[in-house]
Amino acid sequence: MVLFGRDQELRRLMALIQGPQDSALVVVGGHGSGKSSLLAEIPGMHRHRTVLLRVNPAESAWPFSGLTAILNGIDHQALVPAFEQLTDPDTAELDLAAIASRLLGALRQPHATRTVILIDDADELDPPSQAVIGFLTRRLAGTGIVLVAAMRTELPEGPFARTPSLYLPSLSQYDTVRMLESMGLSNTNTATIHVIAGASQGNPLAAIELYRELLQSQSQENCARPIPMVWKGTFEADLAASISPLSPCGKQALDVLSLSYRSRDVVLEKMPGELWPGVEELVSAGIAVHSGPHVRIQSHMLRAHAFAAMPPAARLAKHRQLAAVTETEDPAAWPWHVSFVEKRRDTAFRLLRVAVELVRAGETPIAIEYIERALSINPWEAETAARLTTISEVLFSRGELVHAKRYLDWARRITRNRALTLRLTGLDFQIELLKGNSVRPSLVLTLVREFGHYDPAFSACLLSIAALYMAERWELGEARRLLQLAEEFIAAASGEALAMNLRAKLLVDAVAGSPASIRRTSDGVDPSSPVSLLIKGRALTYAENYEGARDLFVLVRNLSQANDANWGETARYFAADNELRAGNFRSAAALIDEIAISEGSLKYHRGMRNNLLLWRAYAAGDEVAAQSCLAEAQCFAGADTHAAGTAMMAAYQGQFALMRGDLAEACAQLSRAAEIGMDFANPALLRCEADLVEVLVRLGRRHDAVRAQTRLEYRAAGLKSRWLRTAILRGRAVVADGERSLELFVQAQETWQKNDSTYERARTILCYAERLKALGRPQQAKDALLGAKALFEESGAAAWTQHVDTLLLGGRMENFAEIRNPALLLLSDDERALSQMVARGQRNKEIAASLYVSVRTVEVRLTGIYRKLGIQSRSHLTSLVTAREQTPPPAQAAAPDREPAGLSL
Repeated sequence: MVLFGRDQELRRLMALIQGPQDSALVVVGGHGSGKSSLLAEIPGMHRHRTVLLRVNPAESAWPFSGLTAILNGIDHQALVPAFEQLTDPDTAELDLAAIASRLLGALRQPHATRTVILIDDADELDPPSQAVIGFLTRRLAGTGIVLVAAMRTELPEGPFARTPSLYLPSLSQYDTVRMLESMGLSNTNTATIHVIAGASQGNPLAAIELYRELLQSQSQENCARPIPMVWKGTFEADLAASISPLSPCGKQALDVLSLSYRSRDVVLEKMPGELWPGVEELVSAGIAVHSGPHVRIQSHMLRAHAFAAMPPAARLAKHRQLAAVTETEDPAAWPWHVSFVEKRRDTAFRLLRVAVELVRAGETPIAIEYIERALSINPWEAETAARLTTISEVLFSRGELVHAKRYLDWARRITRNRALTLRLTGLDFQIELLKGNSVRPSLVLTLVREFGHYDPAFSACLLSIAALYMAERWELGEARRLLQLAEEFIAAASGEALAMNLRAKLLVDAVAGSPASIRRTSDGVDPSSPVSLLIKGRALTYAENYEGARDLFVLVRNLSQANDANWGETARYFAADNELRAGNFRSAAALIDEIAISEGSLKYHRGMRNNLLLWRAYAAGDEVAAQSCLAEAQCFAGADTHAAGTAMMAAYQGQFALMRGDLAEACAQLSRAAEIGMDFANPALLRCEADLVEVLVRLGRRHDAVRAQTRLEYRAAGLKSRWLRTAILRGRAVVADGERSLELFVQAQETWQKNDSTYERARTILCYAERLKALGRPQQAKDALLGAKALFEESGAAAWTQHVDTLLLGGRMENFAEIRNPALLLLSDDERALSQMVARGQRNKEIAASLYVSVRTVEVRLTGIYRKLGIQSRSHLTSLVTAREQTPPPAQAAAPDREPAGLSL
């Protein structure tokens, strides 16, 4: 199984293994936390020899059984005497310190390669082995060994105390869901997986066991889930041991609390049998938690264990007692307990009514239990479908898209009401829209034509929402067709539907490149409506009014409450894209980092999320993360299903390949993006054709570059876009020859205005600098590069700043002293020159100042040099630069050392 949610832990372990020092680390995690899976992943991530020991608890009483198993795995000649000593029957009487010292001496003898020792369940080793291994973990220097020991708990005075530790936290909800989905079992839907992830509280083994238990008990997904979800697994012994110290009163209180998600304290006080002292005992032991007027068991696994251990007759009796008390003291809990005692037709509807209020109050977990209980009692009535529709809409507004999808699908299966079917399908469409999934507009058109007359007001609203969706995908033909059909229902539309229709038209015009309509439109929409502000902000982004869009997105995020979670998260995505289009990369990176670490953002706009994370990885220069993001983006995107997302992904790949100098890759990706982008009426949406022109010129395909430039200018005709003006002027200068190109570059810079993108201006000056260099004007080229670097730094384009630093550095590394040590042949010319400067005693700050680059650029280059040469410090590098392969002849040795040639500025 693929390991999920342990990337940071793996990086920590790999840093230990690949680091220069021999060291040890203790991995601490409870039962089922994934220690064994983590250790099993390590051997495939490095090339060192690995010894993996899975401790057998049956051998824990045999002295040195674990240690001899490890030595047997290492299998080194120097360890044979120590191994023989340990296997001698009289060894148990020897001093452990003497054995450990002798073993340490044997380990410090020269070894061919580094050895990685992994011990799973080290706390179950026999005590002598633990003592010796614990002694060695703090004395591994010079042994060539890296030791990683996994255990459940680390005792303060144990053998491994004060050894560096790595504690495994619980998995996030997102990672647990991904893990369960990867198991490939299709007869459980996403909502059930999310409930299991919450019930297991981030314990991987608990989630897997509960998942398999639920699959065995429920063969069909159209069944209500059991509450609480009970399973028999490997945790039973630990759970039983955790409650064994409780008094009889505490165990009785635990039984009562296990019957419901939570109980009011006043109800528990009035229960017969003096229950409250037992509740206080549970709270003091940390088993239960007192939150406001309610008490509940913290662990779902413990609740399920206590519930399953009770006889059915005892459960029924306690439910009857609780029903009698809650009827007056807790009306919201009364339907829950009555549902287990009496068979009443209205009980299910009461449960659903309470569930709606619980969702609105933000109590989604307990609301889910009420809903599932209601569906287990009365799943098929028409009134159930109507109430499930209301629940789905409330869940949707709270951002609980997974659960909303489950209950709207259930309602759609049982309803025969055409208007309700239309309402449910429209909600399903909105859920898919927010997730970023592909939905065909023909489905909406067919649905409205067939059922639209049953609810004309909702039909008008649904068609407007669909038009917004298609406009955001840049498919304006489909968006206009949907708006045209909406006109047939607009007379019956509500104020909200009319506002949505006007905003959809506004967004369509903005995407088409007609921003003037945004300033003239006055739709009378409530200015405090988050949806209205969000759509208008998005239209302003496409109209290149980035400051206005930025203000509206901030306002939406501030206005959005828990009941408007969808719009607040969408505003975060739109704000990031707004900053990217504006060229404010520093702000864009900060917003994307927020999206990356926010678990709430994971369920929204998957295609846009993938592309934003891909851009962020490229901008940070993290090739490993970029490849991971690219693989995920490619799995989601497709030219046939999500053309805009696929084209944007290719455009990002091409732009950063151009920056790296990989012209073949840049040409392939940008050509692909431009081909897909021909279906979009506005070339300012994708913004790839200007880069394609530059790449084609660099490749010597000037004729193709002229064709691409002509096509861009033809498509831009009639569009008022500052970005298009800048891109076209730069493209004309790039495709021109000789002095004419320099004149056009000057004209392009003179037309720059205050609100134009600083990043685009820097790109133009960078191309100008390279043209100056090609025409034999190095001093002017250097000045232009410095100007481009300043603008890139201002916009926060760190990757482009480093690119300019590389150009500046490369232009100054010429005519240095001859190579004296063959090891330096591993380095490039630039790296050898930088090494010479270090050997002369210059500090990083001095080198950076002399070369007009940042200190960070010098540090990165030196790190690469150290890695190539296998050295650790500046002194090592200086020794290599000044050393010769062999002693020179006397006459040559007497001659003074040659100084490096001066730097060419």
